[in-house]
Amino acid sequence: MKKDVIAIPLLPFTDEEEAALDAKLNAMDGTALGAYAESAKLALGNRALDASWRPRIQLGLTRAEAVIAAQALIPPVVAEPPAPVVVKAAKASKAAKPVVEA
Repeated sequence: MKKDVIAIPLLPFTDEEEAALDAKLNAMDGTALGAYAESAKLALGNRALDASWRPRIQLGLTRAEAVIAAQALIPPVVAEPPAPVVVKAAKASKAAKPVVEA
């Protein structure tokens, strides 16, 4: 993997960037958040990652894990199962009696 080449180190997140990150993470569902957290963990384990990226990725990982934990505490909304539909069988019509002529 090619090492990141950045001339100047990245500055920490600004308040606006942190708010945007929080909004983005809150909008994600559980699967996407899990993938985001896993990707951040892999990135932090990468030796080629420039050191100036690490605080940003660590902050994103921390916030993602907090959102995952918060979502786990909220019980999922489960719709009540629909009432069973009872279908009455059609009444068997009386068969016409054969007419016997003598």
